[in-house]
Amino acid sequence: MTKTMAAKKIYISSIQKRMFFLAFVTAFAAAFSQTLAAVIDEMIVCAFYGEQEIAAVSLAVPFFNLLEIPAAGLAAGIQAICARDIGAGEIRSANRKFNQIFFLSAAVSAIATLICFTCMNQLTYLFGARGTAADLHPLASSYLYGLSYEIIPYVLFCIMAPAVILDNGAKRVTVASILGCAADIILDLLSVHFGWGLFGFGFATSVSALVFFLITVTHFLKPDRVFRLSIGRIRFSEMKEVFVSSGPKAFFALADTIRSLIFISLATITGGVTSVFVQSIQSTVAYVLIMIANGIAGALNVATGICHGEKNGDDLEGFVLLAVRYIAVLSACSMAVLALCAGPLISVLCESEASASLMKFSFGCLFVTTPAALLLHVRISYLQALGKVKTSRNLAIATNLVVLSAAALILSLLFGVYGVFAAFPVSKFLILIYIWLIHSARTKKVKPSLSDFIEADESFFAEPGDIISYPLESKEDCALLSEQIMMFCHGHKLDERKGYLAGLCAEEMSARVFEQEMNSSDTPQNADIRVVIDEGDVIIRLRDNGSPFNLKQFEDRLEKEKDPETETGIRILIASAKQISYYRSFGMNTTIITI
Repeated sequence: MTKTMAAKKIYISSIQKRMFFLAFVTAFAAAFSQTLAAVIDEMIVCAFYGEQEIAAVSLAVPFFNLLEIPAAGLAAGIQAICARDIGAGEIRSANRKFNQIFFLSAAVSAIATLICFTCMNQLTYLFGARGTAADLHPLASSYLYGLSYEIIPYVLFCIMAPAVILDNGAKRVTVASILGCAADIILDLLSVHFGWGLFGFGFATSVSALVFFLITVTHFLKPDRVFRLSIGRIRFSEMKEVFVSSGPKAFFALADTIRSLIFISLATITGGVTSVFVQSIQSTVAYVLIMIANGIAGALNVATGICHGEKNGDDLEGFVLLAVRYIAVLSACSMAVLALCAGPLISVLCESEASASLMKFSFGCLFVTTPAALLLHVRISYLQALGKVKTSRNLAIATNLVVLSAAALILSLLFGVYGVFAAFPVSKFLILIYIWLIHSARTKKVKPSLSDFIEADESFFAEPGDIISYPLESKEDCALLSEQIMMFCHGHKLDERKGYLAGLCAEEMSARVFEQEMNSSDTPQNADIRVVIDEGDVIIRLRDNGSPFNLKQFEDRLEKEKDPETETGIRILIASAKQISYYRSFGMNTTIITI
């Protein structure tokens, strides 16, 4: 019984839906914490100060983008590589790679902080405090000084978050996000009250990053975690693997930085401080879209990495379809909120007719761009998780720099400052048209669906007949499963004893899920199982949302039992397995057994 129920109809299990939803929520929380600090600063500056201060704060956008190069890049790389290793049951490898990147990033971040403090005036000038915007230099410098303290905790938090989320620490990341943002708001208001100026706003953001870091790092205090902080030998081959996987997001952030500098310069030349002010407000609204995009992209990245490790194309199709549904629903919601809020925001924030007119146009551009921007962001993350680094990197550079900047330069010559803002939707649709033409030429499909723009990889699918995969709904399913696995192994001409042991192991583990359900008051169980033949080995993967059950730790308890007849089935299972791996993520147990 396969997951593909009929042609072009993909079955998505409740486990898949639960996993994707929780991955989205936690990835969104991480993105929320990383971007909302800047949004809060701009909102409060808007409420208590004028257009000049808002424009000065907007000059820090390249600073955040520069931070995103190591932070978002390495975080995405760690997430993809560790999810892949965990999906394959290589727990030690995932932990080793995480630690190497974490401690290397700590050292590099400390050096970056020193450079930032010593070269602040040059950075402020580079970020746009020159020409007609030279008056913004002291304000921007003050704000950036306060922000510089966040480099170390922010980068380390970004690297920790994916590992902690994979290690069933999603709630901790969410709590860290909420408390960090609350600290930022409180300190921002205190900065206004005591007259600390823009330095106070920047320092408040740094304190919020420290809160994110300190709360998240407590995850590693418990000894039974998959990921543990420990300094070990540097393995350059593994470091290279993470850095290569980090490339697309790092180039995306680098392109974002260069693009921001180009757009600030174009806005300054074509519209002066007013256009910089409007661009600042547009960036603030765009942060919300970035949070949503990062949430969907992060969920798909995790799911794809795990499917990559499992070589599980059936589930991968379902996750891609879920990502497309999230894009459609959240795009519609975002556009509706933007349409409702645009008028009140313009009337409150704008001090002149010129700025009101330009802001109305910029919001219109954001409205049109939203679905395409989400789709492209998710596609880049998906290709990265698949290991298609070159394709993902080139798409990131084209999306966020080359096509966007070229469109802005051409349109600014034709339409002035309005052309700069119009470049956002124009460039995104040009790239989507290019993807559509390439896809149509390859598949001969003239009318692609939304999922075609993401392009589910077919190489993950097992050959027909080489896989058993379906949800478990009752204890009776477990007995039927055992018989089916024995027949499955017999059909592949495996040793009869191996087939019997594989069936027994699958039945024993899956039956335990339903026994736990009857013995607890927890929510009803969701479980699914997947069995694959790989080079003569039988690989069983069981996933369920029951109480934590680590077979490796249970083995240690059995060794202390005096009665050898206790848990006979589990004893046979442990003795028969070549390898047993376990991890708990998103509130679900995953056990991988190789027979």
